[in-house]
Parts: sequence; C-alpha cells; structure tokens
Amino acid sequence: MRASLRTGLALAAVTFLVAAPVALAQNPTGTITGNVTDADGGALPGVTVSASSPNLQGARVAVTGSNGGYKLAFLPPGDYTVTYELEGFGTATREARVAAALTNTIDVTLTLAAVSEEIVVTGEAATISEGTTGASSYTLEEVESLPIQRDLDSAVLLAPGTHATGPGGGVTISGAMSFENLWTLNGVVINENVRGQELPLFIEDAIQETTTQVSGISAEFGRFAGGVINAITKSGGNEFSGSFRTSLTNDDWISDNAPEDLTPERVDDINRTYEATLGGYAWKDHLWFFAAGRDRELTGSESLFLTNIDVVQTDEQTRLEGKLTGTIADNHTLIGSYLEIDQSSTNNFFGTVLDRRSLTNREDPQEIKSFNYTGILTPNFFVEGQYSERDFAIAIGGGGTDRSLTGGTVLTSRTLGIRYHAPTFCGVCDQEIRNNENVLAKGSYFLNTESLGSHDFVFGADQFTDIRFSVNHQSASDFQVWDSDFTIRGEEVFPTFAPVGNDLGLADAWIGWWAVFNPEQAQPTDFETTSFYVNDRWQLNERWGLNLGARYDATDGTDGGGNQVLDDSKISPRLGATWDTQGDGDLVLNANVGTYVAGIANTRADSTSIGGSIGVFLSRYTGPAINVECLTGGPCLSSTEALDLLFDWYLANGGTTDINGDLSNLPNLISVQIPGATQVIPDTLRSPAADEYTLGASKRLGNRGLVRADVVYREFEDFYSNRIDQGTGQVDTPTGPADLTLVGNFGDDLLEREYRGLHLQGRYRLSDRLTLNANWTISELEGNINGETGGSGPVPESPRAYPEFADPSWNDPIGYLDADQRHKARLWAIWDVLDTDHHNLSLSVLQSYFSGSPFSLTGSVDTLSILGDLGYESPPTEVTYFFSDRGEFNFDDVTTTDLSLNYSFLWDAFGRQVEVYLQPEVLNVFNEDALIGFETRVHTALDNNAPGACPNSPDPDGFCVPFNPFTETPVEGVHWARFDDFGEPQADEDFQAPRVFRFSVGFRF
Repeated sequence: MRASLRTGLALAAVTFLVAAPVALAQNPTGTITGNVTDADGGALPGVTVSASSPNLQGARVAVTGSNGGYKLAFLPPGDYTVTYELEGFGTATREARVAAALTNTIDVTLTLAAVSEEIVVTGEAATISEGTTGASSYTLEEVESLPIQRDLDSAVLLAPGTHATGPGGGVTISGAMSFENLWTLNGVVINENVRGQELPLFIEDAIQETTTQVSGISAEFGRFAGGVINAITKSGGNEFSGSFRTSLTNDDWISDNAPEDLTPERVDDINRTYEATLGGYAWKDHLWFFAAGRDRELTGSESLFLTNIDVVQTDEQTRLEGKLTGTIADNHTLIGSYLEIDQSSTNNFFGTVLDRRSLTNREDPQEIKSFNYTGILTPNFFVEGQYSERDFAIAIGGGGTDRSLTGGTVLTSRTLGIRYHAPTFCGVCDQEIRNNENVLAKGSYFLNTESLGSHDFVFGADQFTDIRFSVNHQSASDFQVWDSDFTIRGEEVFPTFAPVGNDLGLADAWIGWWAVFNPEQAQPTDFETTSFYVNDRWQLNERWGLNLGARYDATDGTDGGGNQVLDDSKISPRLGATWDTQGDGDLVLNANVGTYVAGIANTRADSTSIGGSIGVFLSRYTGPAINVECLTGGPCLSSTEALDLLFDWYLANGGTTDINGDLSNLPNLISVQIPGATQVIPDTLRSPAADEYTLGASKRLGNRGLVRADVVYREFEDFYSNRIDQGTGQVDTPTGPADLTLVGNFGDDLLEREYRGLHLQGRYRLSDRLTLNANWTISELEGNINGETGGSGPVPESPRAYPEFADPSWNDPIGYLDADQRHKARLWAIWDVLDTDHHNLSLSVLQSYFSGSPFSLTGSVDTLSILGDLGYESPPTEVTYFFSDRGEFNFDDVTTTDLSLNYSFLWDAFGRQVEVYLQPEVLNVFNEDALIGFETRVHTALDNNAPGACPNSPDPDGFCVPFNPFTETPVEGVHWARFDDFGEPQADEDFQAPRVFRFSVGFRF
C-alpha cells in the first residue's frame, strides 16, 4: 500500500509537469491577498491586481471577485510592487514585502480619479506576521548586518518563542523538545535522522530569507510538535549579480574569561572561510541560474576535561549549490536544485573525553536534490508538486580502528560519565547512512462569494520517508567498561576497577558488552508518514476571519530488521479566528486552538530491530581490585594493562565475545537487553503530539512598524516511554529468563510537560536610516520529562519501569525542566550612519539577556535492599532521588552586548555598481563571564561515597549512610552532601562565550 501511494503521489506530480508548460518556482513561497473596495466601502469586482518583483519571472496577475477579494499565490519572497487598476478609478500602487510561508494582507480603496495615488509602502510590518500564525522572517541583509553567526540557528533565535536550551544548545520552540522542529531548505527537510537537528546544507551568502513559525501554524505543515523553519536560497534574476566574501577568525582573537588552568592554549592561526555566489539569466523572465560555493578550513584548540590537554582540531569543508529557475509559459514554474557538502575533521571526539586516545578523524559527506513545480491553472486554481531526497553518510572513518578487547574498549567514569582510552563507535565497520525522501502534491483554490466572503482553500498530500542504515557498533571492540575511579598523571588516565561489595568506598566496576545481533540481516529503515490536509482561510468580512484546517498523518513502516513497527494515525485540527477591530488592519486580535503531531523518531522506532542492533549485557565486576594503589600515589598500571586483567577475569568466569556462543554463563548480569526478544514494540509506536491554545494581538505603528503579542499554552502527550512491571512478565533468552520491556508510549497519566509563554515582538523604523527591533519571551516549561540527550537525541522516560522501586514524588517530581528559560530578551538597532553615492557606513548593536538554566540536586539510592526483587529477574540496583525540587536552582543569567560595523565603498564599473565592503565584529564586548555550568554533584551511600563525604554522618569514617526513601526524609550531611567544590566551574565551557573578534571582507555586484 505504501509503495502504491508513493507511486500515486509521484504520478500526480508528473501529471502536473506534463499537463502544463514547464517552468520554475521558489518553495516555500508567500502570498498576497486582500480586498478592494470603493470610497463608500463597497466591494469592487473586476479590479486587475498585478505584482512584480526582481525575484519573480514576469508579473503575477489576478482579478478581484464578486466581493472584491483577490489572491496572488506562489510568490517568491522579496520586495514587490503591486498595482490595482479598474477603468474609471485611479490606479493604486503598493510596495510590499512578501515573506516565505506567510500571507501578506493588503486591502486597498480605489477612488474615482484621473491620476494614480502615490505609492504607499506596506512592507515594514511584513517581517512579523499579523494573522493567526505567530511568525518572524529575517532577510539575508538583516542577518548579515547583525553581529551574529550567519547560520539558520542564529536567524531562528532572533524570533520570540525560541530558545537555545536543548541538549548541546539545540533550538527548542514553544516548549517542545529540540528534535521536534521541522527544518526545511527550499522545501526540503534537512532534519538529521537521529537527533533531529538541522544539517548545515546551505551557503550563508546564498540564503535569501529565513521564516520561523512558533504558534498558530497552518495544517499545511506537519511532522513537528515545536516550530517550523523555512529557509530559501536565491534564484538568480533578470540582472547578473554576485558576491565574494572572506571571513576571518583566529583562536588567538578569543579573550579568556575562565581561569588559566581551565582555558585552552590558543592557536594563533588565521582561519579563512571563502564564499562566492553568482546569479543571473540565460533568458530574461524565462530561465535563471544561481550558483554558490563555500570553502572553509578551521584550526582551533580544545582543552580536554580535567586533564586540560590542549588539542588542535582542524575542520575542512566545501559546500556547493546549483539552482535553475525557468519559465516557458506564463504562470507555470519549476525549480531544480542541488547542494552538497564534503567535510573532514581531525581530532574529533564524542561526548566529554579525557585523553588523546579518544580522538579520531572522520568524513561526513551530504547532499540534497529537489525538483518543484507550481502552476496557476486558472486565476483561482493553483497546483504544486515536489520531489526531494537528502543523503548523509555519517562519520566515515570516525571511531576506533583497533578492534581488540584492550585496544578498542571505551572506558567510562562511573561517577562522571566521561570517556577515555578509546574512541566511541567503530571507524572500520559498516558505514551508517541517514537519508530521507519526500514527495508531495498540493492544490489551492480561491473562492469569492458575495454573502459569505472569500475562501482560500489549500489541500494536499505529503509522503515522507525516513531512511537509516546502521550496524550499531558502540565501540571498536563492542565493549564498554565503567571504572570505579580514575587517576590522572600528566596526560595519562589510569582506571581503578573495584569489585561489588568492596570496603574501599568505591563504586563497583561494570562491564558492558554491546553485542551486535544479526548484522547480515540489517537493512535500511522504511519509516513513512503519509499526510493529507485541508485548510480554509475564510475572510468573512472586513473584520472577521477564520482559519479552519485539519491534517491526517498516518505512520507505517519497517525497522532495520524488516519488522513492521509503525501502523498508526492521528488527526490534528487547526482552528483560528481573527478580528480586525476597525477593519483597517491597524489592530487585529486572534485566537487559535490546534494539535501538532511530531514525526516518528528513528531511534525509538528502530530500538527493537533484530538486524544490526545491539544487545546489552551489563555485568558487575566481582574479581580482584585492580589499580587501587594508584589512587593514593602508588604505582599505576596503564589502562591497557588494567583492562588485560579485567578481561582475563571476565573470560575466565563465563564471559564471551561470540554472539553465537554459549551466553548462559555470562557473569553477574545486571541487565540483559536483546533486540526483538527482551525489548518489543507490542503494537505500534505512536507519534508524540502537542495541543496548543493561543491568544494574540498585533498593532500597526503607522507605516513604520508593528508590535505583536501572543499568549501560548501547550500541553504535550504520547511521550516515548518503556514499560516493565509485574504484568509484562519475563522471556527466555540465551542467558536465561529476562524481564520483558515494552517499548511504546506509556505513562501519559504520570508524565507531564507544559509550556506557558508570552511572546512579544516589535519592529519600528525611526527614520530612513535607523530601525529598532525587539522581542521578549517570558515563559515557563514545567513537567517531569526532559525526553532527550545530546548524545542520543530522543530517549524514553520510563515511569512504568519497575514502578514499585521508586515513588514519583522523589524519583520523578514535577518542576522546571532542563529546557526552561524564564526570560529571553533581545534588542537590536541598525543605524545607517553614512549613506552617500560612494560610501555607506552602518552600525548594529545587539543586546541580549537570557535567564539561567535550571538544575536540581539528585543522587542514587538503594531500594532493592528494602523491597527485595519482587519477582523480577533484573530489578534496579539504584534509582534516582531528588534532594531538591526539580529545577529549584539556576545557573547564572547571561547578558551580552555585540557590535558590528559595516563599511562599503561603491563605484560604477562595466555598467554595474560594484560594492567593496568590510565588516569587523565584536561579540560579548564587555567580556562578561557568567557561569552557565558548574559542579552540581552530590555524595550518597551509592554515588561518590568517600571518607568524610557526609560530615554529620554517624559513620566513624564520615561515609554517607543509607536511608529508606519511602519512610525517611534524608538529612544533608548525614545521608547526602554536596561536593566540596559545589558551585565551582570545571571547564571553560562552564563560562559564557568570551569576547570574540572576527572580520569579513568582500565585494558584491
């Protein structure tokens, strides 16, 4: 069925191409709509409305209907001149800005006159939406003039409702997890398959505009629970244009705001990034071309955690883009584009590492191909078809190359979770790919009625396929060992392995075997989401408008072992209303209610695959203590020597490395996970979703600006979670009986995630030379599910895993989540200081304020010794205890002032104006040094217990003592205690980014 539907959609798109003369268009595009009336307010049918722009091939023409309504669809974003003509009336002209994926409403009154009225500029407000959708749009020119990175993240983070609070600084929007946004470039999905972050498949100077939608989003868009980001690249034009830019950075131009012992040694080496673009025409108004390239070689330094080893890293990358746009017949367009990235890096590492042995080199090639058709079949009927694919071969050569037990095993600290001794993953194993395919067909019909206003219908079908091939080697040896402690001497890290029940105050060591099952059966995942949608933007009259939409998303697909794990569907309504209080667009109120359904996370849907997936066999070490003397200054065995002894014990006591061998005697198993055996998806995995309610208002400030406020509430549901309880039972495995884990969406009655936000934004042009912009997000994100990590992306929260062993009040309390940010405010000004025929000088200032991220005091406690195993095969040996409210504390607030100066010299050459420019920038001008991270660990009887850890303990040596979390309230200093260096930074990343100088120079024509 999936194949036949895919074929049908493809044939529909091809039919569009065959049935209409071939041409090209931008995707996503914008729309201009509105009503034309006479001086008495009566509707004017028959008005010819035409739009022209340097970004549009030819002119776009519409005629008003019986109620005076009109629609100009599929407009490439840019600046437009719109004229309104009717015999007997004066011609009206408007200059307007069209933004990607947004609608610009322009209502016009024609008067009886013999001459045209003067041109009215309406484009100043167009970068902030005025309808039901809360959205912001930023052009290349504005992003370039500001002291920010010129990437998509930075443009998106200019908008309210967006936060860089996901793992690793990932973008979260309106309270969703960072992998739940939809990122598109020219309509092509560029989300990475595992962690859901956008891939850098763009060249900065080629990006024409970026639009971010954060609330009230139309049913046209799906597979998200956060926001929708649409970026478009340039497409050439009827004039030749081009640019060349060199951006210069240097590690030595970065100031130090961390103590000397935490600051890496700076490499005094100028890094250059070259960008070039060229666009123009082969046939005016019919065939345009655009090409762009980017080449970068970066050299920088990194100081490894705790060891403070200075590592020089290099990153070489080339990006290329080619794009053709052409029109053979009026009102029919087609675009074909291609982008690729070739990237290689040295001294790369995964997670937080301690030593040089964890470093590796890698290559990450990527490419996208897309073909898009749009056609205006009648003045009121529009069609679109698109096919795209994105290919990504990740980390070629990245990971360990020594597959021996002692050479390829990753060592991990039990207390810190940091890694050493060997690189993560395997660099000489099967190559992983992360691809997608997308085919869509879309129609739009504009209906005018005399009594019921105008209807702008949009309807379509969309099929998206998530493709990933992975044989999941977590290390070159397929083993990972957790130490009891470690010792650093110089650049060497020496592990200590202590057995279970040791009297040394050390955690017991663990041996993890990440056994790869059935690699020969591994195949690409085939996770498909097929969607149908309809949306009616209904303008009842000059004051009232409705948005009535619904979307149907059906998921279907097979995992990497060929098993069907998806067969689910959801309907998501999108309903909104606007009230223009005066009927003139000056003050517009809006309200929305809707549901957003996220795309399926590949790693969750593929988590029970029997082809190429890993089984987890986690054992406690019960052999002799190894390298204990090293902790107190005695002789040390190297990590290789220590691992030799540990694996000698492991193999002599039933351990094995052969997945087809006898697994029944594996020693001291803590847990067993065998894909497709101990972990199963019992029915189907459901897509996470969010219900949204909004109230908003927008107010025009004459023709110079706009302010907008939105109150946004979201409640999330259908979280990824696992279930293990006394009802799920056990299964037989080669190691004996094991607890069965059900993978799905369990626990919505126990899990909560709610977002409440006030999104404020405004833009005002004080004069022709000075523009002010501001936004302020006041929000709260509360609940008990974070749901993602930087390393793994989506991860399950499991309140129904061994539920008897923990109480939610202290194990999983409701509070402020990791991604919460109470205040985010940004204010910027762009001032054209000098503007003459040959000299331009502008200054931009960006002031930012971010409230600090929350953190909690947590540690591990033992409930197994209190309750017993209760019939489980592998009951939890430790569970998390919150010694504070969730999110009770916060890291420092961050303020920063950034400056950019832009000077350009212009002269006429070869019949064109050539501009040579230079742009120095200073980020964090005052080198503010807020702490955005520091030591937050605590001692418990299970975590980091050591002599003197709990100074008020009854234990004569000061060890923290156990307590019963079900009946006792723990006492600080007795049952738990903060580290002595609690609140102190541990690495330079614990400080906000220091002052940075950078410089760009180039020319444009």
